Amino acid sequence: MTNLSAIAFVGQNANGILAWWTQCIADRMAVHGISVETIDLLQEGWLAKLDALLKKKRPDFCFSFQGIGMGFSIESGNLWSSLKVPFISSMGDAPYYSPSLHRVSGAGLFHLYTSHDFYSFYRDFLNGKNLAAVLHFGYPSNLHADDIAWQKRDLELVFVKSGVNPEAIRAPWAELPKLMREVLEEASASALAGQTATIGQIVANAYTARQIHFGDRLALFLRSCQQVDSYVRAVRADRMARQVMRHGGHIFGDWPHLDKANTKAVFHGTLPARDLNKLYARSRILVNTAPCTQTGVHERILAAFQAKAFILADGSPFLDEKLADYASFKSVPIESAEFADAVDSRLVEVRQTSSDPAATQAMLDSVQIKAEASFGLHQFITAMLEFLLLHRTESASAFYA
Repeated sequence: MTNLSAIAFVGQNANGILAWWTQCIADRMAVHGISVETIDLLQEGWLAKLDALLKKKRPDFCFSFQGIGMGFSIESGNLWSSLKVPFISSMGDAPYYSPSLHRVSGAGLFHLYTSHDFYSFYRDFLNGKNLAAVLHFGYPSNLHADDIAWQKRDLELVFVKSGVNPEAIRAPWAELPKLMREVLEEASASALAGQTATIGQIVANAYTARQIHFGDRLALFLRSCQQVDSYVRAVRADRMARQVMRHGGHIFGDWPHLDKANTKAVFHGTLPARDLNKLYARSRILVNTAPCTQTGVHERILAAFQAKAFILADGSPFLDEKLADYASFKSVPIESAEFADAVDSRLVEVRQTSSDPAATQAMLDSVQIKAEASFGLHQFITAMLEFLLLHRTESASAFYA
C-alpha cells in the first residue's frame, strides 16, 4: 500500500519516548510511500493545525500510541468514525491504567495490544467494542550499534528505569475498606509468588472468592488492578535495582528512595529518549524488568538486541520460549529466593564471553539481524497496514445490510 497519507498523534509521556518512537515510525512509513503529519497535543496551536489538515485532505488513516487522539468527539459521535477515517493505536499498557482510552469505541477504531494480557483484559473485563488484536512492539534500528565494538564498551551493566518506593504505594491501603485491603494484599502476594495468571485474573479471583461481582460498575475492580499492578511493578524493579547496585552498575532514572551514598553503583538521573540509543550502544549488558505481564516482549529487550548488547531481564515461560533463539537474552527468576544467585551466575556467564571477542560480536550481530526481521519497524508497519486492509474490506461489505 503506497501513496497513503496519515496523521500521527503524540502527547504527554515520560522522557519523550513515545514522541521519539512515533517519529521513527513516521520516518519508516515514508519508505512505504506513506506521508505522515504529526500532531503534538502538548504544542500550542495543535487544534488549528489539525483543523487545517482535515480541511485540506482527509488522511487515509491515523496512528498513535496508547489511544492518544482516538477519542476526539463531535456532536454526531467519534470524530474519526464520522469522517470514516480508520484510527490504529498501539496499546502498550494495561487498560486499568487509563480506562477511558480503551473505552473509546466506533467504526474503524483499532486497538492493537502489545501483550495478550492487555488484550484479554480489554476483551473479557472491559467487554471491548472495537476490533482488537495482539501486535508486539516494532522497535527502531539503533544507528549507533556499530560505533563501539562490544568488547570495548565503557559501561558494563546499565539499568534504565525510574523507581518508586513500593511501601509508598502500599501505605494508603491501610485507609481502604477491610475487604478491599485484603484483596490487594492477597493479590499482590500471589502475583509476587510467580503466578502464571494475569493481574486481572488474580484480582478477579480474589473478589470472586469473596462472592463479589461488580457487573458494569468496574471502578473499584479497575482501581484494585491498578494498585496491585503498580505495587508489584515497583517491587520487581526495586529488586532488580538492588542487584545492579550490588554489582556496581550504572542506573539511569529517578530512584529517590534508594541509598545512593553506600553503593558502588553510579546514579546518572534521567535521559531524554532521543539519547538512549547512544547510551545503549555504549553498554555491554542492559538490564530490564517488565510490566506485570505473562506475555509480551518489552521494548528495552528489543532495544538491547538492536544495540548489540546482552540483556539481563526478569523471565517468564512466554519470554523464555519466544526468545530461546536469542543468545544475548539472559533471564533470571525475579520471584525466586535464588534470584541474587541467578543474577551472579548470568553475569559470570556473560563475562566469560570476553575470552572470544570475535565470536561474541558475531553472535550479537546475528541477534540484531534476527530482531530486525522479527521485531523491527518494517514488520510492525506491515502488520498495521493489514488492519487497514481489513477495515477497507469491512467497509465494502454489505453482509449485514
